Amino acid sequence: MTENIFLSRFNELLAESGLNRKKFADKSGIPYPTVIGWTNLGRLPDYNALISIADFFDCSVDYLTGRQDDFGNIHHSVELTETERELVRSYRKLNSENKRIISDITSKLIK
Repeated sequence: MTENIFLSRFNELLAESGLNRKKFADKSGIPYPTVIGWTNLGRLPDYNALISIADFFDCSVDYLTGRQDDFGNIHHSVELTETERELVRSYRKLNSENKRIISDITSKLIK
């Protein structure tokens, strides 16, 4: 895992959730100095922290570490367009029920 990928994805998840580092720390139970260590001092989260972050944002550890893309696919060299990234950001903001509805609609459109 490179610091660059983790930090970029972590900051993106914070922004999508409308959280700053302090609010994330308060809501996640991860100490604020630890979060500052990741974002300001270039430290990487340990195993337990990665799991906590993934659980908090409802994403995979592999996504946080750059091993998977936004859709849970193993990372490959094809980059998402800005429109695709915006769709993913919007999708992540939905609650579970709305995500299921979007998934159902998408499946029907593909057929």
